[in-house]
Amino acid sequence: MYAGDIIEIGKTHEIFFNAKHPYTWALISSLPQLGSKGEQLYSIKGTPPNLFQDIKGDAFAPRNPYALKIDFVERPPFFQVSDTHYARTWLLDPLAPKVQPPEALQSFFEEGRRCAHES
Repeated sequence: MYAGDIIEIGKTHEIFFNAKHPYTWALISSLPQLGSKGEQLYSIKGTPPNLFQDIKGDAFAPRNPYALKIDFVERPPFFQVSDTHYARTWLLDPLAPKVQPPEALQSFFEEGRRCAHES
C-alpha cells in the first residue's frame, strides 16, 4: 500500500519473491538482510505525496526511478500477474518497456523461489 492505495496484492511468497511494483522492490531493498554490515540501508529517495491534495496518476511516480510518462498522468489499473497476484503498475502493460527489478533483488528473488520449490 502506498499513499492509501493498494499497489500490489498476492500471496506472501508472490510479493516477496516475485514483486512487480517498484515500490514493493524499494521496500524489499530496505530489508536489513539485504544490506552489508557497516553500510547504510537502502532508503527511498524523495518524500511521500501530500494526501490533502489530489494525486494525479501513480502516487509513487515522483519517487519511482522506473516511472513512465503515463505514470504522471493516469493511475494504473491492476494488472494480473497470476490468479492470486496483481500489481498496479504501468510496467506490466504489454506496451511498456521490459524492466527488471534492481540487481540486488534478483538473487534474493531467485533464492526465495528455489526455497519455495524445495518445500
